[in-house]
Amino acid sequence: MSLSKKLTTWKEQQFITQEQCDKILAFEQQNSGNTFWHMAFIIAGLLIGLGFCLLVAANWHVLGTAFKLIADFALLGGLFYATWWCMTRQRRGLTELFTILSFLMIGATIGLIGQIFNLEGGWSSFATAWALLGLPFVIVSRSTLFNMIWWCLFFSLFNNGWVQQVVMHLVEHFDFNVVFVVVGLCLASFAGKKLDEKIHPHTVLPNAFAKLMMWLAYVSVWVLGLRWGTLNLAEAVWRMLLADMLVFVFFAGRMFWAIRTQNMTSFRRNAILTEIYIFILFASNLGSLFMSGIGFILGGLAILMMIYIFRRTSKYIKNMEIFK
Repeated sequence: MSLSKKLTTWKEQQFITQEQCDKILAFEQQNSGNTFWHMAFIIAGLLIGLGFCLLVAANWHVLGTAFKLIADFALLGGLFYATWWCMTRQRRGLTELFTILSFLMIGATIGLIGQIFNLEGGWSSFATAWALLGLPFVIVSRSTLFNMIWWCLFFSLFNNGWVQQVVMHLVEHFDFNVVFVVVGLCLASFAGKKLDEKIHPHTVLPNAFAKLMMWLAYVSVWVLGLRWGTLNLAEAVWRMLLADMLVFVFFAGRMFWAIRTQNMTSFRRNAILTEIYIFILFASNLGSLFMSGIGFILGGLAILMMIYIFRRTSKYIKNMEIFK
């Protein structure tokens, strides 16, 4: 049901007045418009930055060294000034646009200087300089996605060979080490959330870190659950049971935390993911039946059962008034 229909129903039931209805609708429309324009500015900034890179690359051989450096620093200075000008006048959309352009231009400048003067160091040196010099613009940005991209760039500075070894070990030899990895990611996400509560008005960098860590935890649980939890019963029962237990405990923990934080959206999201995982278990163990009419019937009945259980569970939770 759309927001306007909900407001109309609430008004008819005398839950809200016409004045409150108008204020809610105006507020939601304003926020929706701001979000759209905010994303539009971010996309425009990425396209313009990539466009400049393509133009320079296409005409690289005809440009002199001095001209390259002068033009690069002139454009970089102009972007810095534009970012400061928009910040002082509280132009949020334009600030995001010039912030992203400035960050991309810093990376391009580092690459240009390195190529002109034949500097050595490889990706590690380039990423280190880019991450550190671009950090002020990341802090200024209010885009969580942009901050998450910076965290990915920052993590790329470290030797990820040990990460690959851990991932391969967990995939090939499922054991309780997976629990420590998932718990560690959840704790890191929790720490990022707590830090975000303190400094959110100034930067969304901790919030981006918290979301990135939680996404990694979801990916770890989901991938390992699908890798071991959907095995044939004859292959490794204990691995299957451990994987399934980890997945269900993780989703149950997330739903419990959603109740604690009064986050109904998170609760529903995790409940749906749990049902999807149950359906995957059903399909993986009875997959051969899906080639027949009986399989389609069982699959449809399983989906109906999940819908029924989810709706009954949601109704029961609402009656308990857990979410206020």
